[in-house]
Amino acid sequence: MLRRSAVGLSALLFGIAAFELIQPVAIKSFGNLDRLQPFLELVPPSFWALMNVTPDFLGSVGLAGYLSLGYTHPAFLILSSTTVIWFGSRVLAGEMERGSIQFSLARPISRSQLYLSRFIAMIVVTTLTAIAGPFGMAIGMIFSRPEGTFDFSHLLVVAAMVWVLFWSIAGTTLLCSAASSTMSRSIGIGIGLLVVSYVIDYFSALWAALKPLSPFSVFHYYQPSTALAAGTLSNRDVSILVAVGLAGSLAGYIVFVRRDLPV
Repeated sequence: MLRRSAVGLSALLFGIAAFELIQPVAIKSFGNLDRLQPFLELVPPSFWALMNVTPDFLGSVGLAGYLSLGYTHPAFLILSSTTVIWFGSRVLAGEMERGSIQFSLARPISRSQLYLSRFIAMIVVTTLTAIAGPFGMAIGMIFSRPEGTFDFSHLLVVAAMVWVLFWSIAGTTLLCSAASSTMSRSIGIGIGLLVVSYVIDYFSALWAALKPLSPFSVFHYYQPSTALAAGTLSNRDVSILVAVGLAGSLAGYIVFVRRDLPV
């Protein structure tokens, strides 16, 4: 599956890396970042809720704070989510839709073994997705050299933060893929759940009535700004996101080994 998906995966991973590569280049064009602080105070709260930071945070951490916006930007989240959901939907639901899963199971392997191979493939794809952005940003930093201090080792920490977020999405996608008989349905359900999660996280920062629902969004536990600026991760956030991914994967396994496969 990884070999057959190589072209599509490569294109998506290249897009993620290219997007993060241009972040240092764009920031360098601003010049002295301290001069931006008065203008940041004029930006509406809806923008800060979208980027999951505050103007005070950007002013206090400087370059690393501005760079972290590249990991909460909708374009980055869309590209990365597309990579994980597309591949996760293809490996099970896509094979069931094409009927090729029957050929795989005709070999001396069990459903459990087949699911395990897809599970491992999802870990590989999630890892590639997580390192593509920091890799592109590192290249951009080397060539553009924007003003300000930056610790390159923090890129490894933000890669870990990105990994746990998209691992939680990968686990949910495996469940959707195992329960669906068509790739389009799996993608639709996966995207729908992701959009609901994002909307809850976004509007809970603006609307007090939704605040109690924010812990039910995976984005509530996604803090790339702290990871990139301070080089630290919250054990609680990491544990919850990993648990969500494992729970989705386990539920997907139970559904897949028990369901009737389309013929």
